[in-house]
Amino acid sequence: MSAISRDENRTTKPFKIILRYGLDPFNVLEQNLKQLTNFVEESTTNEVMFLLMPEERSSGHPTIELIKPWVEAIKRAKVLLNERGVEVSLNPWTTTYHCSRGRTLHKGQDFRPMVGETGVANGMTACPLCENWQTYLNEYFVYLTQEINPVAMWIEDDWRLHNHGGEMGYGGCFCDHCLDRFSKRVGEDVTREQAVAAITQPGKPHPWRAQWLEVARQGLSEPAEKLTKALKAASPEMRIGLMSSIPDVQSIEGRDWNGLMDIWTQDDERYLIRPHMPPYTEELPLITTPGYSRHTIANLDRDADIYPELENSPRCGAYSGTHAYTAWEMFNAICFGSRGITINHFDNMGMNTYYDRGMGKALAKQRPLFDALMPLKLNDRKARGVKILFSPDIAAHKQTGNGIAQAAAKLNTGEDLSGSSSASLNELEGHSVDWSKVFYILGISHGFTKSIDAAPGTIFAVSDQTLRCFNDEEIKKLLSYPLILDLQSIEILVERGFGALIGVKDIDRTKLDDSAYSLEEIEPDFFGELEGGVNARMCAQRCTDPIGVLAYAPETRVLSTIKNASLEELFPASGLFKNELGGSIYTCCYPLGTAQFYMAYFNRVRQEYWTKLLFTMGNEDSDQTIATGHPMHVHALDIEDGIFCAASNVVYDTAEQICLKLPERDIANKTFRVLNEKAEWETTTPKVTVSDGVAEILFDLQVPTLKSAFITIRSK
Repeated sequence: MSAISRDENRTTKPFKIILRYGLDPFNVLEQNLKQLTNFVEESTTNEVMFLLMPEERSSGHPTIELIKPWVEAIKRAKVLLNERGVEVSLNPWTTTYHCSRGRTLHKGQDFRPMVGETGVANGMTACPLCENWQTYLNEYFVYLTQEINPVAMWIEDDWRLHNHGGEMGYGGCFCDHCLDRFSKRVGEDVTREQAVAAITQPGKPHPWRAQWLEVARQGLSEPAEKLTKALKAASPEMRIGLMSSIPDVQSIEGRDWNGLMDIWTQDDERYLIRPHMPPYTEELPLITTPGYSRHTIANLDRDADIYPELENSPRCGAYSGTHAYTAWEMFNAICFGSRGITINHFDNMGMNTYYDRGMGKALAKQRPLFDALMPLKLNDRKARGVKILFSPDIAAHKQTGNGIAQAAAKLNTGEDLSGSSSASLNELEGHSVDWSKVFYILGISHGFTKSIDAAPGTIFAVSDQTLRCFNDEEIKKLLSYPLILDLQSIEILVERGFGALIGVKDIDRTKLDDSAYSLEEIEPDFFGELEGGVNARMCAQRCTDPIGVLAYAPETRVLSTIKNASLEELFPASGLFKNELGGSIYTCCYPLGTAQFYMAYFNRVRQEYWTKLLFTMGNEDSDQTIATGHPMHVHALDIEDGIFCAASNVVYDTAEQICLKLPERDIANKTFRVLNEKAEWETTTPKVTVSDGVAEILFDLQVPTLKSAFITIRSK
């Protein structure tokens, strides 16, 4: 293939595919270069982000001598790629170092180790405040920059204090240096055991927790400032991008998202970020959602170039990540405002593209559709529907001691520490956006926000202990809106004296073995009767244990009731209350995500119940957008002159049609268009039925598994 001219440079295409690739110089480099360039041409890749000594090929913190062959290989590749109009960026695989996996420090690497909350160091991960490590990292990154001159330097997601191996528990750093810094802040000498005990003290947060979070914040921001200064001196035009993890977990390290991104980013630049986007290995599409990515983006106050992490791990080709699943995740990323994707599909052992030679053509096939969506300028800040409220500072406010938080350890470290009796910083992890997974499964469009300032009629949803982050005046303001509460949120509001404003006089919990609760039955005056007079019922006993027992005020409208196997009424399951502030408050007996919640809670009745509920709660300004009938994930956003909606088929049966429900006013005098397989927007005329101001829109579209219907509703 001849060289591509600058006018045809792939980097000018709207959707940017960034291949994250380990170019091993020790397994027939010539063949590796040949297959890499073949893939780039075939796949329409725009940028190759080279990993250096990653994963299986990592022998520890790279020395300059060890990395030289990798650098020389990348320099050769860069010439070939630039001839094809493809950019080159770098992703040194380690900063602090993920976890040891038996590796040890090289001679001369006198790094102070990060010490975990357990008092154990893994032998590899450095304390980020270690000056020797900071000097090493600056010199290493500057060497790479000067040798290769990349368009961007990507900071690996091990720029963190957590997830450095199960032996360290949550993570660190509790070395003598960090403990000394902490001791000076609290005004007395403190041991690691004392610090961990105070930080995780049950009940109201100990004053030391805030001091520890500040030390943790400094531990990541101070070396970032030094590294940025060194890199910008070496290459002023090079961008610095950050790879990240789970926002609620990174709250435990005191992460100031905008403060940290401001360090990496020039004043006149957009942020450059690769948010975490699981799963690493394919999982059931119905419960695979991009909530972590969207939560990350919602933390950012500045516009950002967003390239989510599309990881195929442990990089086994189609055995761990199929073409269809990969494309589906890429379309999801576009729907929340991504400008492209970072795709990590091939192994890091020098096998070039051998594991999946078909991936290039698979990506190229989707390119016209990717590009057709980009002119819509989708922005997740304009997501329609319910707004999920969170706080970046959840770890500062979360109360521990409820006996369920240790389960977070398995998520963060891969180790099942749930049986441990020791205090752990894992207990500070919030579950701020659990409603997102619920709404995705139910086909309900939603967005994320850290602000209570919103348009009239906005429906908020809060979960877990998010409300502890807000003061009483902020809570009152929130209660003036339509509001969805899970069990823990209700408990917090009752505890703080707001029961009268949510229609709940008292609240308790009961275990399944004690009360034999069985099912939830919806009140006919709210839901109506099913065909033939059948009552609408749903499983309760497998959704949670324990369950909430709500004592409602007389004015609260009971929407559903918990019953036992003999159909005797036990207590309310859910209710709706109009308060004196103008708020419409929904309460329910369920905590989210416990027991078999993500199986037992969801069914056709539940979906129809939530659809009716949301259009009941919303006023004339509501912007609910919901897919009904076939299980779909929905992204709906306001765009210029109208609405964009993506309905994605997340089950293994083909959807024979698409049914959307929106406020009638939002479709008045609008034109419907659908993106066809030729990447052309074609006008369509769906069947529209209107009832009580809600439009039901029926599209005659067949949507196979892992495919999406992309629809615009615009005035032109």
